[in-house]
Amino acid sequence: MRALSTLLPSTLIQTLTEAVDSLRTLGKRSALALLGIVIGSASIIAVINIGHNARHDVALIFQDMGVDSLSVLLADKPGTQESRLSFDIEALNKLDLGDLLIAPAAIVSLEAGFNRKTADVRLVGTLPSLFEVMKLSMSDGRFLHTFDQSENAVVLGHKVAVSLSQGGTRIRVGDWLRLKNYLFKVVGVLQPRPESMLSPIFVDDSVFVPLQGLARVAAEARINDLIVRIPPHNKSASVVPTMQDRLTRAFMSRTIEVITPQQMIEGMNRQSRTFHYLLMALGGITLVGGGVAVMNIMYMNVYERRIEIGLRMAIGARRHDIRNLFLIEAVVLSTTGAVLGAGLGMLLAYVYARVSGWAFDIAANAIPLGVISTVAVGVFFGLKPAIAASRLPPVEALRDY
Repeated sequence: MRALSTLLPSTLIQTLTEAVDSLRTLGKRSALALLGIVIGSASIIAVINIGHNARHDVALIFQDMGVDSLSVLLADKPGTQESRLSFDIEALNKLDLGDLLIAPAAIVSLEAGFNRKTADVRLVGTLPSLFEVMKLSMSDGRFLHTFDQSENAVVLGHKVAVSLSQGGTRIRVGDWLRLKNYLFKVVGVLQPRPESMLSPIFVDDSVFVPLQGLARVAAEARINDLIVRIPPHNKSASVVPTMQDRLTRAFMSRTIEVITPQQMIEGMNRQSRTFHYLLMALGGITLVGGGVAVMNIMYMNVYERRIEIGLRMAIGARRHDIRNLFLIEAVVLSTTGAVLGAGLGMLLAYVYARVSGWAFDIAANAIPLGVISTVAVGVFFGLKPAIAASRLPPVEALRDY
């Protein structure tokens, strides 16, 4: 037993060495089979990581917006006269939602001017409650106040302030912003804020004015959205039906659609899963193609080495020795492809995350799953040629010797 255990490592090393040498002699054919394995392995690992990073990004958006926020879309009912902003403001003043914090948003596109510099902006008519509802923070000055509702006051998003400051003079609190034929006094500039798919307002690209101030420059404007923040002691599931009923009574000429963060997250996750499964299927097809290439090259290898097989069997090699020899070659080829594919897949996932603006995070199961599945495919497709080599009759193998 001791002699056998001493010989076993050297036999394994010798077999591995022979497998590597054999694959090296195949040259380009071996490289092409290896390329198929690398692409398949890289596809699977990249897809797993991309899906993981997509879910991570969705979770960050969810955390940023908060589980206690709801978005309400207002639209005109078919066949009814379009609602005017003054009617919307009147309905809003009569609305009673208890301890829910609510902020309206009437959004129009407009050109803003400062000195000789102009920029296209989203003009958002709202109430002071928006600051607390959206958890905004100021870079300079203050947000809109209740006493601003009858005044021409304006708060700038970060990108708007930067854009209007490129004319040589930096826009500051106290300066006057031109909106159509009206001048609005800048009372504050907001800090930069990442865009959220769950919010109807892109804060950095927007200019915020009181609802009455918006009515002066955009008479056609209407309240498009309501953003609602629910107190911690309430749950959105229990609040939504009551809130929707009260909103329907207040805005009788409008249709009400309440969107919760959970609904949007579920929709985004469904899209992500569909995309993930599609790419996994494509990666699997590529991997199977690489496995077929491995089987093809192994069959060619068996055919070209049939004399060697016959000689080995003639001097005492057993069938499982021949089978293991060729099976190890398939394992070496697929393992090499799996390792190279793992590196390529991680690189592709990293590049995709950076281009998409995501934080890159390695999925714990990506490399093990990708490498194991690749090696398993290589073994599966390499097993049949290895068995065929072990069953080759020595007389037939030595016929051309």
